[in-house]
Amino acid sequence: MSTTKRTKLRPEMIALSALTLALGLGWALREYAFAQEKAAVKSQTVTLDQVKMNDYSDRGKQVGKVGIYVDGDAPRSSKFVTGRFVLDPGQTPHVPHTHVEEEVMIIESGHGDIFCDGKTTKVGPGSVMFTTPNDPHGIVNTGKTPLVFYFIKWEAKAKN
Repeated sequence: MSTTKRTKLRPEMIALSALTLALGLGWALREYAFAQEKAAVKSQTVTLDQVKMNDYSDRGKQVGKVGIYVDGDAPRSSKFVTGRFVLDPGQTPHVPHTHVEEEVMIIESGHGDIFCDGKTTKVGPGSVMFTTPNDPHGIVNTGKTPLVFYFIKWEAKAKN
């Protein structure tokens, strides 16, 4: 003979369970909204005429102009920045350097040398450089006209 004890659901237990579920769901939605609000970078399209180009100097000397399209934290990365650099002939924006972000540079026009992965490569329109975190890299305009390139840098957010 089986003795199964049935528990009668009391209205106050149902109400408490519903309240607990509602509070948990509300907290989760608040956390999601907070994370989205904290992400400064949102989906968008930025045209070149919206980018303010500013003088850029290295070691006290103007070497070109830089404009930033997007800058901030994104949902899956931090320190996200993308911009356009117009580098004067014979100039470099800075000596080869390292940083914690990954970086891509895309050459639009002009000619130069990119130092990356321990070697120097001649580059021109359509060339792309990718560097991993903390790898030395740099660019020099070796041509007689401005070297124009786009850059994208980001650092992956730590997984929780």
